[in-house]
Amino acid sequence: MQKKVGFFWIKVPCEHDVGSCSYGNLCQTWVKDCPKYFEKYGIPCTCPIPPNTYSIPDAVVDITSKLPSGAAGDFQISIDIGSGSGHIGCVKLSLTLSG
Repeated sequence: MQKKVGFFWIKVPCEHDVGSCSYGNLCQTWVKDCPKYFEKYGIPCTCPIPPNTYSIPDAVVDITSKLPSGAAGDFQISIDIGSGSGHIGCVKLSLTLSG
């Protein structure tokens, strides 16, 4: 995860499982926490996710609680997904948080 600060992209450190972190079994987390609005874009909330190219154009997500101080801004997130047999796929996100 990177945050834009001025003209630069700065790596966000991992704190409380947010930021540039490594996670264990992402499949269990996906099934438990998958937002149901992904289904309208054809993204299944099951695991394993079938091989395909998925896209969510210009999605807007309302956050119902106040963002922590410093959380607003532009972010780039790259997620590499792997298993014991190697690389499975990747997800790239660009998002803007405003409060």
